[in-house]
Formats: sequence, C-alpha cells, structure tokens
Amino acid sequence: MAGSWLQISRRWHRKIASLLFIFFFFISLTGLMLGWKSLFSKTVFEDKQVIPSASLRKWLPLDSLETMASHSLNEKTREHFVHSERIELRPAKGYINFAYKKNYYIQVDGATGAALFIEQKNGGLIQDIHDGAIIDGWFNNRSGLSKKIYTTVLGLALLFLTISGFYLWYKPKQIKQTKNKA
Repeated sequence: MAGSWLQISRRWHRKIASLLFIFFFFISLTGLMLGWKSLFSKTVFEDKQVIPSASLRKWLPLDSLETMASHSLNEKTREHFVHSERIELRPAKGYINFAYKKNYYIQVDGATGAALFIEQKNGGLIQDIHDGAIIDGWFNNRSGLSKKIYTTVLGLALLFLTISGFYLWYKPKQIKQTKNKA
C-alpha cells in the first residue's frame, strides 16, 4: 500500500509542479523583488530640516494641503497633477501622505503644507504581478475575483507540493529503516 501511495504522490507532485512551474517562477522572482523594493523607488525630494507638527489643531484643511502637495509635486517633477488618488493621515507623526498617478507619493507637513518627502515607487506593478492583481487590471475587474482564484490555486498547489515533497522524501527513508531492522 505504501508503494502505491508513494507512486501516486510522485505522479501528482510531478504533474502539478510541471503545470504551475512558470507561476512559481514568477512568484519567487517577484517575491525577491518585493523584498528589495526600495531599489525600485526613486527619491525625488527630501527635506530633513522641517519637523512636522503633531498637533491637529495647527493643521490646515485637507483641500489646502492637497493643493499645496500638488503644487510642490508638479514643481519638483515637472508633471501636472491636480488631485491625489489617495490620502493617508499620520496625525501622531505630523504629516500626510498623498498618492498620485504614475506612482508618485508626497509627504507634507500637516500644519504648513511644506513638502517633506517626494518619492516615485515602482513596487506596485511588482506587487500586482506577485499576487495576481494584474489579471484583474487587464479585465477591469474590480471585485478582485481573478486575484482570489489565482492566490487560492497557487497557495493550495504550493501547500500540496510541500506536503507531498516531504512525504516523497520521508517515506523512502522510513521504508529503508524498516527493511534494515528486518
């Protein structure tokens, strides 16, 4: 019986690994790139002299801060941004992050609107390839169904390959020990 389970495991292990090889290759490659994603970001501007105010009472209104952030970003990058796509408030740290198209991010002081840090991050595309979200982008699928299917299939396949790989390594050792005892 152990021999047949070993043969079945080996056959399925080989089939699944062969079928999903290219996906595992891209996941491992993009995983490495995400570990080093700072290499794919470009600092456009940094001002370490400004100390942000952590007091919310001193902060300017968000629309004013967004206008100032857009102006600073346009000035430093020679782009033409009017509105940000996302705003991330950091009241305890005294600053606000604005995210713009083309992967630009600007950090501004909440009290003065002064630009603290401008960066162009290119890790988003790598992340989308890694987790399968790029497929949803191709089909303009906002539900994220393709990403969920991709993640589930590859996650279960990797789990199966890990368990069957361990079994394929361990079972022959166990059989050999049993024969040596007999």
